[in-house]
Amino acid sequence: MGESIINGDTRAMMLQDPEEDVRPRVSKHHIPELVYRLYGLQVDEIKDLPCYDDLNFYVHAKDTCENKHITSVNKHGYVLKVLKSLLSTKPDIVDAQHALCQYIREQGVATQIPIPNREGLEWSLETFAENKHDKTVRNGPYLVRLLTFIPGKLFRETPYVPGSFYNVGKFLGRLHKAMTGFHHSFYDVFTTIWSLEEAPVVRKFLTAVPCKEDVTIVEEVITAFENHVFPNFNKFTRGIIHGDVNEQNTIMCEVPGQDNIPSDEHVHDVCALLDFADVTDSYLVFDVAICIAYLSIECPDERQADVGGHILAGYYKSYSLNEDEFEALKVLICARLCQSLVYSAHSYAQQPGNEYILVTAKRGWPLLYKLWQIPSVKLYSNWKAMIKLYEKE
Repeated sequence: MGESIINGDTRAMMLQDPEEDVRPRVSKHHIPELVYRLYGLQVDEIKDLPCYDDLNFYVHAKDTCENKHITSVNKHGYVLKVLKSLLSTKPDIVDAQHALCQYIREQGVATQIPIPNREGLEWSLETFAENKHDKTVRNGPYLVRLLTFIPGKLFRETPYVPGSFYNVGKFLGRLHKAMTGFHHSFYDVFTTIWSLEEAPVVRKFLTAVPCKEDVTIVEEVITAFENHVFPNFNKFTRGIIHGDVNEQNTIMCEVPGQDNIPSDEHVHDVCALLDFADVTDSYLVFDVAICIAYLSIECPDERQADVGGHILAGYYKSYSLNEDEFEALKVLICARLCQSLVYSAHSYAQQPGNEYILVTAKRGWPLLYKLWQIPSVKLYSNWKAMIKLYEKE
């Protein structure tokens, strides 16, 4: 844990040691026995799910269950989540996430539901044995929990079309409304290196970036953040934010009535949101910038600069940004790209086989250079024109 001081606000920050191995050391063969021991479910299918630095497993169970706290087995299956050591030391983070998810589910936002174990608890700390150099090593403890699996397509599996970007923006506005009024004491004192408030922390990890030109542009973005965004924090709207609305966390469903439209142009809408690990009490504009950053990465090159306009047009149906927030978007978007690119370079050095970590890197660096070189006046003028076009529809 480190300490962050933001506008006089001292908070506990979960800061990963740059030399620490971040991912849980748990073998897949442990999972069926673990699920039965903890939850009374007999696994008949298991597969790895992509994940950044925790471990996620999809598990499907037989209809029978030996757990009085489970009234019926979810036919769609479950996700077993094993948290990295850093988060496992602060189990309050999971209690806070579950409380938030329940709060917004009651307001119509679909999220995964935690499953109680045999003891009636929503999580437990577990250790795992590993044979290493002819010795048995105990890894952990890691926080383990089971959540319902929500069927659907991830945003990255759907066509990257204007209507879908617009729908994600509209959903984000609804999410911010749904989270209004939520409070949990954990978020009063918590921040994370993934928070945009902590963007300058990336400098501690730049040794993992081999290209000098890449290091230079990261330094430029972070300096602009410190000089032009940080001083305006007091003009931003504060609230609980998701902190990671991206193409991997957003579950989409196809909008009906598109039979006469080519399948690669089909519009999708958000049906659920995953992964609340990066929730903080922060600034709403950060969620907007993070969403634009991630959904721009895999968009066709010629349309990347337009993604922000579509998302903002949807967001403005439920919420809006003030002028200071709007003017900060370019730096915030680029700062998030810097965080993702630098932290992924660091994590991949530790986990060279985890290709999921490199999802952002291949197209993220070119996008960072592209957006950083577009004059803010030109970028914002285009987005505002797009927003007005949507208002006329």
